[in-house]
Amino acid sequence: MKAYKGFNRDMTCRGFKYKEGETYITDNAKLCEYGFHACETPIDCFTYYLPAESVFHAVELDDNGERNSEDSKVVGTKIKIGAKLNVADICRLHFEYTKEKCEPSKTNVAGNYGAASAGDRGAASAGDRGAASAGDRGAASAGNYGAASAGYRGAASAGDRGAASAGNYGAASAGYRGAASAGDRGAASAGNYGAA
Repeated sequence: MKAYKGFNRDMTCRGFKYKEGETYITDNAKLCEYGFHACETPIDCFTYYLPAESVFHAVELDDNGERNSEDSKVVGTKIKIGAKLNVADICRLHFEYTKEKCEPSKTNVAGNYGAASAGDRGAASAGDRGAASAGDRGAASAGNYGAASAGYRGAASAGDRGAASAGNYGAASAGYRGAASAGDRGAASAGNYGAA
């Protein structure tokens, strides 16, 4: 299997010296005890070898099937040391590895044509063609064609084609084509075509 391995700068690992391009064989392998260890996920190498103090290589490993429950560490009785990789290579390879393992989403979680984004601990949802964003600990929701935003710990909701915004600790709601805004700890509401 293709895997990735970290070494000390002198190409040693647990007292054994390796060399690029060489193949090594041992009689037995047991995960976290003996044999040749590597990581299936490139970035997991950083768990065992710090990027600034180590070197990394692509390897071919005869995997014995044992798996580590905490990361992608694998073990085998035969290893071939491949090309040297720098930290940028490891990050790029990790991105490619992750992309290969991902399956495209079959649903649009934000609704038809909607877009949603949430800040720190925020939650947001958008309906048909709606857009919503939430700030720090805020929550926002928007209906058809609506737009809503919430500030720090604020909450805002907008109806059909409505717009609403709330400041710190404020709450605001707007009805059909209405507009409303609330200041610090304030509250405001507007009816059809109204403004407050």
